[in-house]
Amino acid sequence: MKILTIIIILLSNIIFPISVFSEDTAKPLPGRTLGNESAQIIIEEYASMSCGHCASFHNNNLDTIKKEFIDTGKAKLIFFDFPLDRGAMIGSMITQCMNDKQFFPVLNRLFHKQTEWTQSDNILESINTILTPLGLDKNQILSCLEENDVNQNRWKSLLAGRKYAIDIRGVEATPTFFVNEKKVEGKFDIKKLKELLK
Repeated sequence: MKILTIIIILLSNIIFPISVFSEDTAKPLPGRTLGNESAQIIIEEYASMSCGHCASFHNNNLDTIKKEFIDTGKAKLIFFDFPLDRGAMIGSMITQCMNDKQFFPVLNRLFHKQTEWTQSDNILESINTILTPLGLDKNQILSCLEENDVNQNRWKSLLAGRKYAIDIRGVEATPTFFVNEKKVEGKFDIKKLKELLK
């Protein structure tokens, strides 16, 4: 199985020169939605898979918001990737390769075990070990990074999405949240959400 050449190159680099690989012709990937599509409260999240504050939100705050707002049909969360480095890009390539049923379980598992794989000497092996309990095998994970047109287009679209977030949405850091298209300032949790909805 031939892994994306660019992934292998990035694994040997410390800095991730995202701008080098972006292409103006690529379109951003659509956000992944958690909750009822017709929910009136729309929470948008721009996050990097390697971002500690992003993991903190998913591990400590999302469940409370999910129980009170998402599971009850009041709100939906739309997740957008905003990769900050090589590890985040690999994580995004794998999560975005998943179908809708797999996406959030895989995303949440990678956020929950973030330090294990982002600080590993072998990121792919660590991710494989972390995702095995979800029923994913090594070949399935590696297929998300195999050098083919689908994966190359996904890579370009992830970068196009990052550029769109910066240029059009004004995203400067991760995580960045919008509630009903209004950018949230400061920490986002259920308390903040309730304040914004008053």
